[in-house]
Amino acid sequence: MKSPPALPCLFLPAWCSARLSDDLPVTWSDGQQTARLPLGDALARLKGRAIALIVPVEQVASCALSLPAGNAHWQRKALPYAVEPLLAEDVEDMHLALGETLDDGRRRVVAINRSLLGSWLQGVRDRGALVSAIHVDADLLPNEVPTLCWNNTRCLLAGTDALRLALAPTQLPELLERLPGNLRILHASEDSPTLPPTIDANLQALDMALPAWLATQRPRALDLAQGDFAPASRLQLRHWKPVAWAMAAVLVAQLAFDGAQAWLLQQQASGYRQVNESIYRRLFPDEQRIVNLKAQFDQHLQQGSAASQLQALLSRVAEAMPVESPLQVQGLQFHAGKGELQLQLQGEASAFEALQQRLRAQPLRLEATRRDDGGMQLEVGEAQ
Repeated sequence: MKSPPALPCLFLPAWCSARLSDDLPVTWSDGQQTARLPLGDALARLKGRAIALIVPVEQVASCALSLPAGNAHWQRKALPYAVEPLLAEDVEDMHLALGETLDDGRRRVVAINRSLLGSWLQGVRDRGALVSAIHVDADLLPNEVPTLCWNNTRCLLAGTDALRLALAPTQLPELLERLPGNLRILHASEDSPTLPPTIDANLQALDMALPAWLATQRPRALDLAQGDFAPASRLQLRHWKPVAWAMAAVLVAQLAFDGAQAWLLQQQASGYRQVNESIYRRLFPDEQRIVNLKAQFDQHLQQGSAASQLQALLSRVAEAMPVESPLQVQGLQFHAGKGELQLQLQGEASAFEALQQRLRAQPLRLEATRRDDGGMQLEVGEAQ
């Protein structure tokens, strides 16, 4: 299955000035197709598509620095002070891009003149191009081992650290002899590198044009589109960060307020519960254990109401029954649920009838029956 084309890369020439013209010869490639044509024609062909702008390594300074440990924010703050002694230009005029961390803990840094890069970006954007990434051409080379991209007029070199250079073929012998370890040389199949016999190198011929191969290596390269030069979508996201932080701060404050309010209410509830338990224990000193204060208090209220009902019914019956009554009480039951007093009596029938008449004269609910053993039973309750 054929892989999809890479992001189109627009290669600016090494001698490119800040002001771009329509007839400037450039190279573009998407990893499959490659063309060298004037800038105006190339951007007309790429109009409406996102591209990666590839700048020449001659216009950048590449180095590796030891930065303070911590988050990216503090490293970004310390970066200008750390890189300033290594630059020939004023650090305030430079755009600094942070790269990957090397094996020894240092961070790769690429510096380029801010106004130069801004002029290039403005030039391609004015012609309808959408720049989503910015790379240095020598940084497109793999760097697991020192790698040289051979060209008969201009060679690119990438070392395992921060070394990124462009050289003429005549400059190579002296430099290559100083490189440690084995050297890998990439070249187009139609080019034959001419190297001194003392150079130990691994030659690797590519089955495609060099710009096309470099375009496929773009994902591994450092992206200079950082900070003020980030694409619009990333800039918009960065502009929303203060709002997001503000909203997060408001949320944290609200959660803290809610937590404090919940704690305060809990403390108040605990205080009320202690006061209620103290009152309950004073009212019912015989109660040994409090499990459910409300349920136990309701139970006591119900018991108090039943006792009052019993006392009232007994008073009514006692008032209706003469002191020297021939009736004797043999049994007494009180049904609290019904509010009903049940009496079992023994004695003369006439006395029982007289008692019924006196009770019926009161606002009571009365039911009288005779038992099989000759006794009598009264059921007395408050009238509905």
